[in-house]
Amino acid sequence: MPPHSDSSTRVLLVDDHPFLRQGVALSIQGTSGIEVCGEAPDCATALRLVDELKPDVVVTDLTLPDKSGIELIRLLNDRHRGINILVLSMHDEELYAERSLRAGARGYLMKSRGPDNLVKAIRDVAAGRIYVSQDLAQRLLSMLTLAPAPVSDREDELRELSDREFEVFELIGRGKTAKEIAHMLGISSKTVDVHRHNIRQKLHIQTTPDLIRYGVRWVQSNEGGASV
Repeated sequence: MPPHSDSSTRVLLVDDHPFLRQGVALSIQGTSGIEVCGEAPDCATALRLVDELKPDVVVTDLTLPDKSGIELIRLLNDRHRGINILVLSMHDEELYAERSLRAGARGYLMKSRGPDNLVKAIRDVAAGRIYVSQDLAQRLLSMLTLAPAPVSDREDELRELSDREFEVFELIGRGKTAKEIAHMLGISSKTVDVHRHNIRQKLHIQTTPDLIRYGVRWVQSNEGGASV
C-alpha cells in the first residue's frame, strides 16, 4: 500500500494497551507528513479497520489478546497483498524480527528505541523499504560474512522451532491452555498437542509441566523492563 501522494502517511496503531497506543500516537502525531487514522486493541478490530480505513502503514505489537501479531501479519497479507506493516514490540528483535519479516512485515522496531526511530521506521516502510535497527542489520550482515556469534544451546534450539511452534511455545509461556491456543491460532486442540510434543522434542524437555515452567520463565525474562 503506497502512501497517498496528496496527503499524509496514514497510520493504524494496533496494541491491546490503550496507554501505549496513546503514547505512540502522541510521539508521532506532531510529525509532519504522518497522521494516526485509527487504533485497534486486537486482531479482529485491526482487520476490520484496515478494510475500512485503508491505512498506508499498520504499526502493530506482537502480543494481542485474540491472535498473535504474527498471525495478524499473515492475515493482513492474505487480504491486502503488499500492505506495509511495521512491528513495534517489546520482544527481542534477535528472535522475533526475522519471523515477523518472513510472515510479511516490512519492518521491526523495539519499543525501547524511541520516537525518532519510530518516525524513520514508519517513513521507510511507507516508502516500500525494509526497516530494521542498525544492530540487527549488522548482525544479519555478520551472519552472511562471518562466523555467527556464540549462543546458548537453548537459544539455538528456539531458532529451530517453526514459526507456528514458536507461536505455540510463547502462548504456553503466557499460561494459555491448549483450548485457548487452538482458538487464538485457528487450529484444533489436537494440532496444539502435536506442536507441543514437537516443541518438547526440539528443546529436549521431558514433560509438559517442565515445558510450561520454561515457557513462563522465558516470556518473563523477555518482557522484563521493556517500555514504549
